[in-house]
Amino acid sequence: MDDIRDNPDSEKLITEDGVDERPDPGGSERKKRGVLKYLLILVIVFLAVPYAYTSNPKSCTLCHGMEKYYKSWRKSSHSVAVKNCFGCHVKQGAVSLWIYRISFYREIYASMAGVELKPAGATVPGIDSCQRSGCHSLNRENSASGDIKINHRMHTTKVDIACIKCHPGAAHPEVGDIGELTPHRKLCFECHLSRKNDCGFCHNKRFSDARSYDH
Repeated sequence: MDDIRDNPDSEKLITEDGVDERPDPGGSERKKRGVLKYLLILVIVFLAVPYAYTSNPKSCTLCHGMEKYYKSWRKSSHSVAVKNCFGCHVKQGAVSLWIYRISFYREIYASMAGVELKPAGATVPGIDSCQRSGCHSLNRENSASGDIKINHRMHTTKVDIACIKCHPGAAHPEVGDIGELTPHRKLCFECHLSRKNDCGFCHNKRFSDARSYDH
């Protein structure tokens, strides 16, 4: 057999010292694995950045004008019940949550560039948000004081009134015009104006002199 060192067509290149200098046949596979590894690292970093930001509710203050909402939420009972803003402001489900988290890059950019942006992927809390496990029930038929008759299930499901229509300041007390925790009676009169002096229609208590409560 001819010495492979004398064969110019051979893929093996062996020096006079006997060192094999042929191209590594597994080199291309290693390059592919290396590229995939770096791509995986980039994907992990890409997902980890918004995940880290959105895991801290204070990150919402990156948006201009959101500081007051964050501070008011911290003062409310909702800061104990819900540990993060997306507990109420993002639709339930892993897909919706990750869409919100990825879109948070917009808020990071806005904070750095000083651009005014509305949070993307966030929604106004709906009935589903308020009914999440461990939160509120629609089975309440009276106010917390026990005085006012208010069938919550009927108002939310049959009349389609959102919870925040009556309780705009529940999670953000004392913020602008949404600071009230309970609805003012004028809100009830939007639908029940004809019954405003019918005490028994709204109240569980008996009043000896209805004229004293003329609305």
